[in-house]
Amino acid sequence: MSDFLLHNGQRHAGSMARTYCAEVSVVEFNPFQETWITLSDGRKGPGTCLGCGDTPCASKSPSELALPGKLDEFPGDPNLEVCPTGALRWNPVEEVIGVADSCIGCGLCVIRCLYGALSLVDGYRAQVESGDPSGLTRPEREMGEHTSPSRVGEISTLDAPAARGLQETVLQIGGAKATLLIRNLLHEIGLSARTRRRGDTNVRMDAVGYSRAQRPFVAEIELAAVLESPRALMEDVAVLHSRYGYTVGSIDPVSIVLTLPNVRSEYYQVIRDIESVLGLRCRTITVGALVALLWHQQRIDGFEGDAFTVGETSVEIESVLQASIDDLVEPYPGAFNPAK
Repeated sequence: MSDFLLHNGQRHAGSMARTYCAEVSVVEFNPFQETWITLSDGRKGPGTCLGCGDTPCASKSPSELALPGKLDEFPGDPNLEVCPTGALRWNPVEEVIGVADSCIGCGLCVIRCLYGALSLVDGYRAQVESGDPSGLTRPEREMGEHTSPSRVGEISTLDAPAARGLQETVLQIGGAKATLLIRNLLHEIGLSARTRRRGDTNVRMDAVGYSRAQRPFVAEIELAAVLESPRALMEDVAVLHSRYGYTVGSIDPVSIVLTLPNVRSEYYQVIRDIESVLGLRCRTITVGALVALLWHQQRIDGFEGDAFTVGETSVEIESVLQASIDDLVEPYPGAFNPAK
């Protein structure tokens, strides 16, 4: 059992080891710098770890894994950890969260901290501010609901080391850790999602979920054998229709890949064949695109229109992101555009 889960068992949700002198009104993310906060009394400074009893930066609540309707019957992975590599650790002496060397710099913990304590200062690993350089806190322990400050800025730029190395990193951690990363990224960009338990051979689908546009989706996560994804999605759609009762036309099939295949790959033709024959528009989204959305605090309502669809030799990823990300930079080859 991880340190922070032990910590959660000893502390009450809503409790804090320390508190700010006033309510946090704004959390400002700054690439390659510490995350700053603005208090309701006008004071500003770097955020600091308050020692939250429920550690939202490190641990999800069970309600975050819930799915609406019949999809909640899907036997998904119950893992509540935010960090896919288990890099977050509780320091019982200082009563703060710490970050181990296994951190991959995905930014999930940064976006989930409600008090601006985490940042990607070096663009490579998450860092925690455990001190209080601007004197914004007081030692009184507190019980209560978390605040909901407004958030501005971006976690980091897409040419940061963590983004540039994302392809190699995901391949290296592989398996269950990569799947956990993808599930948690989906959550943070606004999609309900549940991934199957590792080793569960009774379930073929890698993930199911529900968009904010109230449409169910089924996903195949393919980090290497991308060509197999469209064919597997057709099986998944059939299962979602027969077992869960969704009409075929209401289901969004989604391939989640690490890199887009070569422009001459049969992948694109298979996708077009499926749409031509069955009228189903399969979507394709990369891990790089998910990280781009997360770092720029962008959410998607779902998979509608031309978003993440296949053209002749391209996928509508870059244009979708460009609509909301001004300084769009492809972090690694194949993240937004098919390899030449």
